Amino acid sequence: MITTPNRISPSVADLGPGVLCCLLIGVLSYLSNVYLLSKVSPLLWAFIYSILMANLVKLPYGLDTGINFCSTGLLRFAVVVLGLTISVVTWTSMGFIGVVQVILVVAFGLSFGLWFGGLMGLEKRMSILIAVGTSICGASAIAATAPSIKAKNEEIGVAVACITLFGLIAMVAYPFIFLYTGLGALLDHSQAAFGVWAGTGIHETAQVVAAAAQVSKEAADVALVTKSVRIFMIAPVVLIATLVFSEGKKDSGITKGRLGIPFFALAFVVASLLNSALLFVPLTKLLWGPIAASFVKPISTFLLATAFAGVGFKVRYQSISIIGIKAFVVGLVVALATGIVAFLLLLFLYIPFGLK
Repeated sequence: MITTPNRISPSVADLGPGVLCCLLIGVLSYLSNVYLLSKVSPLLWAFIYSILMANLVKLPYGLDTGINFCSTGLLRFAVVVLGLTISVVTWTSMGFIGVVQVILVVAFGLSFGLWFGGLMGLEKRMSILIAVGTSICGASAIAATAPSIKAKNEEIGVAVACITLFGLIAMVAYPFIFLYTGLGALLDHSQAAFGVWAGTGIHETAQVVAAAAQVSKEAADVALVTKSVRIFMIAPVVLIATLVFSEGKKDSGITKGRLGIPFFALAFVVASLLNSALLFVPLTKLLWGPIAASFVKPISTFLLATAFAGVGFKVRYQSISIIGIKAFVVGLVVALATGIVAFLLLLFLYIPFGLK
């Protein structure tokens, strides 16, 4: 077979089938979240569908090029679009003590996750994905961080599975503990305090809202604001992750040398700062706020789901089994430790000094 010297048309044609397949899974995942089970994010639905297909069905070879594009280029672009949905403006509604609480919990989750993952023998990539997913915002944080540390597809899949499983457990456990055990009395049965606890300790946004809504609307509102502050922490964490993995250790897969911050990571930070500026100014907030909420956020979610479909297609059961049970043990311990620290900070920091 003779290869044409013009690579533009063949490459575009080769992209089509794989991209279309991932787009269809993105649509199915989005609809599954809306109409089937909203507590499971579209990103996880995309993983479920694509991993099942990859392991149960022999995929045509012609899909490879498009799938590779979705798991790399599209994923990076989706992360930049995600930045347009993240704003530092939410920090102003939390109060100083509330913001301090969030920062301390995020810092603990990241540092403890890295330390305990290393103690358990996990590769640094796997440890930081679990730590980021637990301490910030689940699958979205993993999606934003993974490209900057050159995470393997299997590592992304396991990390998403960990944070989703333990996030769903926390979604049920947190309100039960608050409403039906003596620990609720330690928080003075404060709905605002529970909202901060749920917002700092539970992984995915949908899980946070679902848990807090079981207590009250006030708790849900506070939880959502708290979670929004956590989400903004994606931007600095992406840059921190790049710094950590630029050290060039043998297990990191990154060549030792000068520090190179990925362009998409910088674009993500710029996008989040731009969104913050637009929402800070009253005039632009009136115009940009509805656009961001009604269009940019759904588009961001859909693009991430489509990109995650591409990642999921490259995840094989045999590869996941090699990582072993260690990752789930680390995910469980990090989730428990983060929740406990968040609760203790409520007792000794937020309730005495943060509640008005």
